[in-house]
Amino acid sequence: MTQPAGNNPFTLAGVFALVVAFVLGIGQLSGPQVVSGHALAESSRPLPPPATEPSTPIRPRAVYRLADHPVLLKPAPLEPVTCDLPRFGTSDPALAAYYTAGVACLDAAWAPLLAAANMPFEKPALDASPILKDGPCGAAPESDHAVAYYCGRNRTIYMPTSRLRSNGGGDAPATHLATLSHEYGHHVQALTGLLRAADLKITDAGEKSPAGLEMSRRIELQANCFAGMFLTAAAGRGSVTPSLAQLAQEDFQYAVEETPENNAHGSANNQAAWASTGFKSNSTAACNTFAAPPAQVS
Repeated sequence: MTQPAGNNPFTLAGVFALVVAFVLGIGQLSGPQVVSGHALAESSRPLPPPATEPSTPIRPRAVYRLADHPVLLKPAPLEPVTCDLPRFGTSDPALAAYYTAGVACLDAAWAPLLAAANMPFEKPALDASPILKDGPCGAAPESDHAVAYYCGRNRTIYMPTSRLRSNGGGDAPATHLATLSHEYGHHVQALTGLLRAADLKITDAGEKSPAGLEMSRRIELQANCFAGMFLTAAAGRGSVTPSLAQLAQEDFQYAVEETPENNAHGSANNQAAWASTGFKSNSTAACNTFAAPPAQVS
């Protein structure tokens, strides 16, 4: 016996399938639906935290820029430092000991500042032989050109005791301390990348060209400013009395004037001015000779 069509199970199943298909079709045609509310976890157990990459600190590195160097854009002072210098004497061993202790104090002053700026730091070598010798940077400068110098290729400060005693400072400890602080300023430039960036400019322009000489002066005058920063950071502590620091800062005014065609260090007035700037400000930003107008680095 046949059942009524309305009660046929196959018919009901077919109708049900059509309804489901119609509903699904409407869902596909109507596009994604925005659901309000909060997502809930499937279980009451907390989800594990998302995996994260281990953070790796950026290693300290030099930056080869000049006026826009990060050390010069962000003002940073040298923190107070206590120097333990031996009794000053003019014999070769006494001067060498004085320079060695001075470099150790300069290391203690500059290392934290460079570390805070994520700049590399290493102690410079010191050559305090009686006679200035040739080195990786070439022939040693004549005595009328320089009493001491810094070589960036081997990171060495050359402080020839015989030359410094006879025409570089005599028996005035302030002059010796000023010279050492200046040469260490070049070491700071080498560590940060300032020295190499400037040297490339000099090479491109020509060492004796007006542009090359001006860049040399900017390097030298910045080293004076860095020296002033150190002297004020050490003043009144340990072996560096306020009077000794002041005399060392003022010593830059006695620089020998160079002829215009050889002016690689700047006038005595400008040398004194930049040393004073570092001494009074104790700020790396104030020592940005690369952003200074030409008159201030003549």
